[in-house]
Amino acid sequence: MSEDVPVLSEPLFDVFASGSWIFLPAGPARGVAMELEAEILDEQFSWCENPHLGEGSGLLVLTSAMNGWMLLHGATETVGWAAGLLSEQRDLYRATIDVRLPAMSWSFLERGAPTRSVSVELGDDGGLVTRTSGHPLPFESDGLDLPGTGAGFDAFFYPVAILGEHGVTLRDLEVALDRPSVTLRVS
Repeated sequence: MSEDVPVLSEPLFDVFASGSWIFLPAGPARGVAMELEAEILDEQFSWCENPHLGEGSGLLVLTSAMNGWMLLHGATETVGWAAGLLSEQRDLYRATIDVRLPAMSWSFLERGAPTRSVSVELGDDGGLVTRTSGHPLPFESDGLDLPGTGAGFDAFFYPVAILGEHGVTLRDLEVALDRPSVTLRVS
């Protein structure tokens, strides 16, 4: 692997390999909680040690700010609902990666609705099947640097490359793993 290709560390692979999240402009955690009419459960765990990650629907984990952005991590159905609501006030990205299938999808949302969506999954013949809707975003033609996984899953981590396109590097994500996160419960 070339030295200029970013490589996902094992902790980042673990966080992103099976989950859904929203990538949104940074703002106060309490403001996000108010928009979602969510209860703040705790603010005591780092992102990588948060016991609520992967706990199921109704829970979201909000990261600390990273270069003007933050992630809201949770179950796919909760993330989908929250993305629709939060995108009424700001543009954002919603993404899901599941390397067990393997499959990946991401969407860009504006004014409460996706305006660009892309999904990739493994086809019956072993090749990648890509589905798209909406007009491509400018960065899609730039050839983003996909993070290397060392396990053949690079194409499924395209949403992580989108973070990099917006100034959030793998190093920023590594640092954020150890920074405080906020757990929200939505009803």
